[in-house]
Amino acid sequence: MTTRFPRPGRIARAAASAIAAVAVALLPGSASANTAAYLPPGVVKLQDSEPCPPATLCLYRDYNDQGPAYGIGAGFPVDLHALPMSGGVHGPSAANEVSSWVNNTSHVAVLLDADSDTVRPLFPHQLLQEPPRTNDTVDFVAWG
Repeated sequence: MTTRFPRPGRIARAAASAIAAVAVALLPGSASANTAAYLPPGVVKLQDSEPCPPATLCLYRDYNDQGPAYGIGAGFPVDLHALPMSGGVHGPSAANEVSSWVNNTSHVAVLLDADSDTVRPLFPHQLLQEPPRTNDTVDFVAWG
């Protein structure tokens, strides 16, 4: 799998590593290709619109931290395709469905859009309401 990133550097290397790990994990027969009943390591399902807990990166389907939500622990790369999310317009998972983010960790979260090879940092203690241009585009979360 060849992936081009807009900027070389530490974030791009972390993103490439995360994408490669996800690609290997999804190979047929892989233990990580389990049913949706199992969440990836470091991920918890939050109640709809639940406030983001400390030391957690939270993602919400809707703007203003509303709707179905998940929390991700710092350092855990996550393929959003592995997170079931109801009511989305782009499919049954959190991939390409997230409109708001809360980074309550002390680490840089890296938001990756596999379709456009776009890599964006979300800095510690930063909130993000996706602008129209990048709304519903994130496929993977890595860490810088």
